[in-house]
Amino acid sequence: MAEKSVQKIPKPQLRGLLASSLKFHLPAAIAVSAVTTVLFKIFWVDRRRARYAEFYKNYDAEKDFERMRKAGVFKSC
Repeated sequence: MAEKSVQKIPKPQLRGLLASSLKFHLPAAIAVSAVTTVLFKIFWVDRRRARYAEFYKNYDAEKDFERMRKAGVFKSC
């Protein structure tokens, strides 16, 4: 057993652990959030905005009011 060389365990990093961790994780978190924001705008906000625009382009409030009045929704009309 004396023939084998004993390897020592490397010492853990005790100082600057947060700073060294943030050097990698902070830019990665910013990049992921930026990509997520752009994808959310493209695939959710823009599509929703287009659907609202299409709805109000063809929407007739008077026709909708008359339909609800005939259905008895309003008690005063």
